[in-house]
Amino acid sequence: MRLERLAAATLIAVAGIAASSAAAPSDQIPVAAAAVCTPSVGPSIAPPASVPAGIPGFHAAWYGQSGYPTLCPGQISRAVVAYYNSGSLGWAVAPNTAAYLGTWNPEPGQDQPSLIGGNGTHGSPNTRWTEYNRPATLPVIGRYGTYVGPGQVAWFQFTVKGPPVPGTYRLYIRPLIEGVQWMEDFGVYWQVTVVPGDPAQRVTVESVDPTVDVFTAGGVTYRFDPNDQFEYGDWLITYDQFKFLVSAGDVVDVNYQPLTSAMSHFNIVADVGFAPPTATWRVGNYDGPTVMVKNDVRVDFAEPASQRGQFYAVERAPVAAGTTTCTITSGPYATPTRSNQGGGSVGQPFIDYDVPSGTYCYRAGAHNQTANATAFTYFGPVRMPNPPEPVSHQPTSLDARVYSSATGSPSTFDDGDVIKIAFDEAMRSPCAVGVPIRLRDADGTVADVAVECATATVAQALGDVTYQPAYVLVMTVRGTPTVITPGSVPGLQLPATVMAASGITDEDGYPWDLGSSADLVLGDPD
Repeated sequence: MRLERLAAATLIAVAGIAASSAAAPSDQIPVAAAAVCTPSVGPSIAPPASVPAGIPGFHAAWYGQSGYPTLCPGQISRAVVAYYNSGSLGWAVAPNTAAYLGTWNPEPGQDQPSLIGGNGTHGSPNTRWTEYNRPATLPVIGRYGTYVGPGQVAWFQFTVKGPPVPGTYRLYIRPLIEGVQWMEDFGVYWQVTVVPGDPAQRVTVESVDPTVDVFTAGGVTYRFDPNDQFEYGDWLITYDQFKFLVSAGDVVDVNYQPLTSAMSHFNIVADVGFAPPTATWRVGNYDGPTVMVKNDVRVDFAEPASQRGQFYAVERAPVAAGTTTCTITSGPYATPTRSNQGGGSVGQPFIDYDVPSGTYCYRAGAHNQTANATAFTYFGPVRMPNPPEPVSHQPTSLDARVYSSATGSPSTFDDGDVIKIAFDEAMRSPCAVGVPIRLRDADGTVADVAVECATATVAQALGDVTYQPAYVLVMTVRGTPTVITPGSVPGLQLPATVMAASGITDEDGYPWDLGSSADLVLGDPD
């Protein structure tokens, strides 16, 4: 939306929603059709005829504001409100004199996060507020910043966003001098009406021409310009950032308005190189066998091939016990204090240690410095019981099988052979580096077999039973088995029985219980 201020400081006028470019479409490539929902902004509210002045100390009087917007879900609107400095002290961008707008009662409450704006923390959407509970501060203008003296007017600007659920939302605000005092409460609020609208169309970018602000997806042309709305994983970004970021392969949610009287909405939800990962979680004990309860949360990641090795920050938010889904507004997300480095990667799972009893939502994403934003994936809820579940027993194997490599002998263990063992609980992955398993075959040969070992990535069918991925260890034989005791036939033959396996444990750190296992034989019979 474009804002226009009249020369007289007593009136704020807000123009209608601005539009994307209306350049003539190509004859070869069709231009995207318009979305149905159309936002609007009501008339501005004029200031009072007179206001107090010269009151000793810090004081403020409301002095007019722009109109209330009607928005489609996910659309934004720029808000402007004026306050007259009715005190005897000036406001400046400096300690103990900095004027802010703060969230106030009754909705959302003093210093509380709002559903229609924020900085992406504490369950607020990211519309680039100063803080989650500070919609605006004085703008920095010129070398020495902004100074609003007694008898002058300050213009505060901030952005609000329509929540996904249609309805009427209010944001009450009150001016304050940060760290010093709240100034007068005039009951000022912003009302946002959200009307039903067509859901965004999700497209995959095929090509981009930044010289004319155009990208194509599915054979359709989408045009954009500085008056449109741009987001990155639901975080507000600028036109320049979007133009620099958007590229072939990106996934973008689009609400398109080709007319000059409307605003298009582009949201990059999966940026090549920084797309949200796929996250899976489990509750267990990852402190080791000295701890007897399962009160840790482990998060494993899968990612597109274009971003191998990416680090994903993980944040947690406490939520109500009946929560069924996790979203950006689920709660005050923050990095857990007892986690391993605040995140993880495909090769390094994230562990949230000693999680208190309760219900939690999690989110994970890779921060893009160019966008100054993070596209998160949301998962959970995770429920930690009170008291936590105790560690039960050592894992036992239920089914053990071997699959010979194409280059080796089907009768002996060779480099590249794959061993799959199903257990009665989730196993720790990856196994200890260089872990050997000791096997004995029917002719008496005893040998150590070096393997690379990790849990399966998808469900596994062994015989007539399908097992969850975390319950199946997949081991790849590396090198030739090291013979400890020779048998009557050279080499380690199939079938062979597991005699020892150091370094193979369940998620709680308890070692494989060979004596109680139902199947320790690799190879026929299975």
